[in-house]
Amino acid sequence: MSASADRDHDPFTHATVAVDGERLHVAQRDGRGTPLLFCNDFAANLEILGDVARHLEQPVIAFDPPGVGASEDVHRMRRMAALAHLVVAMLDRVGVDTAVDVLGIGWGGLLAQQIARQAPDRVRRLVLAATSSGQLMFPGRFNSLWRLAHPKGLTRIAPDAARARSVFGGRRTDECRAIARAMGRATPPTRRGHAAQLYALAGYSSLPWLHRLGVPTLVLAGDDDAVVPMVNARVLALLLPRARLTVIRGGGHWFVLERTDEVVRELDGFLNARHAPRPPAEDNTL
Repeated sequence: MSASADRDHDPFTHATVAVDGERLHVAQRDGRGTPLLFCNDFAANLEILGDVARHLEQPVIAFDPPGVGASEDVHRMRRMAALAHLVVAMLDRVGVDTAVDVLGIGWGGLLAQQIARQAPDRVRRLVLAATSSGQLMFPGRFNSLWRLAHPKGLTRIAPDAARARSVFGGRRTDECRAIARAMGRATPPTRRGHAAQLYALAGYSSLPWLHRLGVPTLVLAGDDDAVVPMVNARVLALLLPRARLTVIRGGGHWFVLERTDEVVRELDGFLNARHAPRPPAEDNTL
């Protein structure tokens, strides 16, 4: 593991971590409590979530998958299960060998579910935001999915508030402007990195085993999500035995950027609770 110099005003320590033939860009920030591992959305580099991480009190670990952000290009293609093994090995390499909390957003929510399935002793609590069970999901708007499927990079997809809203959803211009600002920190994945994330997604579904995933889970969903409609979150909350659903009213797919303060309050309440809350009956209905 070779550390790089800290960036100006950046609270994170950045490093390149060699694991299983890949070289991953990993960022860590100190804090109090159980570390929180970020599994980011499709084609999104870790810098996009910098403002969210800065609002959290707990230690944070974020990484770029192979071919994304500052990670080196993909060495070999991996299915979701192999990616989950890669992430757990990355945690070992950076010296985190105990249970962590895991936040998965969009595509990263699928990876988070897979990590919790394969390594249940390494996941204390799970947060699934703007995500689904995989390819058997209820689909979002065709235009949004089509634009995300092309390897142009998020900056070109959502350069301003109007286009951010048209792709991701969200009802307020100022909040969609926050998405566009965050997307300005995006770097396009390599073509191989883009293909690798699609390859991991192809044919993947957690539906057959969600009912056996016993980790306490907070499911977060925006009710104006154009990419992953909220019904998918209700399916997750219905099938996961220890899940609670919280709806971000008026939030689009990137509600973690639109409503950072609200999301951080939900995360703090869930992750720092002495006992993992049981799901209210009304949240587990379609």
